[in-house]
Amino acid sequence: MTLINLERREAALKRIILDAGNTALRHFRSRQPGEFSLKGHQDFLTEADTLVEQQIRQAIAEEFPEDALLGEETGSSANDASSLWVVDPIDGTANFARGIEHFCVAIAFIAQGVTELGAIYNPATQELYMARRGHYAQKNGQALHTAKTDDVRNATFELGWSPRSTQRRYLDVMAAILSQGANVRRGASGALALAWVAEGRTDGYAELHMNAWDCLAGLLLVREAGGSTGYSPISTAEIFNGQPVLAAAPGVANALARATGIPVATTETPRAEEPADDETKTPRYARPAISLIESDFPGWGMDIYIGGSAGATDLALLEQHNIRTIINCAVNLDIDWVSSPEPNMSAHLINHGSGPIRYYKLGLVDGSGNAASMLHAGYHLMRSALLQQIPDKPSYRNQEPGNILVNCRGGRSRSVALVALFMHLECPERYPTLASAIAHIRDKRQLHPDEWHETPKPILISLAQRAIEIEQVLKAAGLGIGQPDVK
Repeated sequence: MTLINLERREAALKRIILDAGNTALRHFRSRQPGEFSLKGHQDFLTEADTLVEQQIRQAIAEEFPEDALLGEETGSSANDASSLWVVDPIDGTANFARGIEHFCVAIAFIAQGVTELGAIYNPATQELYMARRGHYAQKNGQALHTAKTDDVRNATFELGWSPRSTQRRYLDVMAAILSQGANVRRGASGALALAWVAEGRTDGYAELHMNAWDCLAGLLLVREAGGSTGYSPISTAEIFNGQPVLAAAPGVANALARATGIPVATTETPRAEEPADDETKTPRYARPAISLIESDFPGWGMDIYIGGSAGATDLALLEQHNIRTIINCAVNLDIDWVSSPEPNMSAHLINHGSGPIRYYKLGLVDGSGNAASMLHAGYHLMRSALLQQIPDKPSYRNQEPGNILVNCRGGRSRSVALVALFMHLECPERYPTLASAIAHIRDKRQLHPDEWHETPKPILISLAQRAIEIEQVLKAAGLGIGQPDVK
């Protein structure tokens, strides 16, 4: 996009958001108590939400008809747009509906997947926050800077709540923050919470799942104000699906990341790299050798387990849970399952033959070094292992697949990434996003919030997201996979 075109959109953004805010404020002043409906549990909707979004949509369409728009209330069909406006007509609708002057309009402009412009406007307080990538972050024309807090015991963090994460996870994260000595607040507007981090009013904000219209403008504000953030969406799938969000003053960002399990992105390290922190600094917690992740998984009729090397090599434990299929995700872990060596095997040959387990190996590195398509291959390996028809011949044991165990060395990262990918792709009704599947596994595998920044590693999450995008392309081309022919 040319400089002139971006500056046109920058000027239009300010005008459009101020007009939209004034409309929202008129409805706020004239509303009647109880004049709202619910889209879902604690998910408020007012007439003003729809009207303000329609006003914004019309203004953008008139001035930039070639641009697409993603709105909270009316959605979008332009998943591959190179120029995209992302709009939350009223963020903090619960506050708006109850007469609390803590709500805003939030708009971001994305070009080729990069957030270039962001604006957040609270018309009740007449506070306009604006940011342009690489240029400025301002409130009412004055430069913004994040707080200089460098001791977490002096920090105040805001923790957003989302129905897309479990209550246990939310409370675990809150407990982890409080245990560090920080204060926790909640204002019920994620967009304004991010603006407050950029302004230095608070020291950090985190939410375990946040939609793009709530966070893109605020994340840009924080970055341009000198703050640290988690990873921003880098694909259309991430923009449309939402993700965990973190933003903080640099001096306390790592503390908030440890408490929430949301990694901090850095300008020096590409998104696909591992966190810079030494792994040995991460606490390790006791957990079962194997953990039941899903019972009678929909469409497959088997139980899914995750475990480490100890669980994968405990034959009695596997038999107890009818686990007959194992996928080993670790390139640096080999298991010798041979119980019936080949007859007349020469002494110089490595032990080989048949064993009591249907054993498959996907050799992932727990970090950088994997091929971009490796987790996608792992998804098909797992799926194919469960569909495979074993011949009824003496040389083939284990006619039935039984339940499945996916393991790596610790059962914390590689196995989590693969199973989350499988669960999301095979049961999107239950796990609509990769993040929701990971959250479920963290709960069932008893992964502590202190570990979340590496369970799984960020690079493996990126590879899983890449696998999802590949599957979407294949399905769009009519090349989706189905059940095999059974002869």
